[in-house]
Parts: sequence; structure tokens; C-alpha cells
Amino acid sequence: MQYTYLTEDIRQKIDKYLNTFPVKEQVIIQALHLIYSKYRDIELPHMEELSNYIQVPLNQIEGIVHFYDMFRVKRNARHHIRVCKNLPCHIMGCKKLLELFEKLTNEKANEESKHGRFYIETVECIGACSVAPAFMIDDDLYDGTKITEEKLNEILSKYT
Repeated sequence: MQYTYLTEDIRQKIDKYLNTFPVKEQVIIQALHLIYSKYRDIELPHMEELSNYIQVPLNQIEGIVHFYDMFRVKRNARHHIRVCKNLPCHIMGCKKLLELFEKLTNEKANEESKHGRFYIETVECIGACSVAPAFMIDDDLYDGTKITEEKLNEILSKYT
């Protein structure tokens, strides 16, 4: 089969995982990370190719993609901002941080990007309670404990 999205490099890495794990379903998350890091989103054609390649039902892959906050399905911005809203981040001021993001980007959280630069999403947990309120831009984790408008603006300016 000809693959459009599963490049030779991605397939080689998936093959290593398939040789490492005894059950092919154990490869799904690692393979999705490879796809996500290349395309910044996981769309249906990506999932279909992965399903075909590792021979697992498409609905298993879709279930994983839609369950985990770490994967974004819809492409509508160049950069993905995730603001944790779990209890430690909530207590430490994630709402104020989120409002600051919305103000500086002129975007609303969990809505399609108007400008195509940033998509802001609230997520349940990013596993960084020690720097609550934690946030990520693409794959970069940030400490939100002493964030100011000026500092956040400086951080955002790195993402063109």
C-alpha cells in the first residue's frame, strides 16, 4: 500500500515499536506521538493509515485520539496552547492565565482560531502540578507561577 502520511521514517520507528511490544495495540500511542510531532494534528486520514499499517481497528485509534488531551484533531492554527484547569492549576490561578492568553492572542479558548496563529485549549491535566498554573505551547512546557502580561507576551512572540 502507498502511504501518504506515514512516511518511511515514521514507518521505521513504528516497526521498532512493533518489534518491542508483544501486543500491537501497545504501539498505538507511540505511533500517534510520531504522527502528531510531524503534522501537529491527527486527522482521520492519519488514523486510517495507522490502522491499516499496524492492523488494528480504526475505532480503537479514534478512541485513543479523542480520549487524550495531548492529541489535537482539528487543524486551525499554527500553534497549540494548552492551559491546565485541573485542581492545582485552578487553585493557583489558571483562570487569570487563560484570560491573559485570550487578551494577548485575541482568541477565545476552545473555539476555532480566528487568526490562524494560536489555538487555545483548556485541558484536564498536563502533569506539571509543581509549576501550576502550568501551560504548554506546542511541546514546550511553561511555569505559570510568576507569569506577567509582559512575560507572556515575550513568550508568545517566539511563536510566529
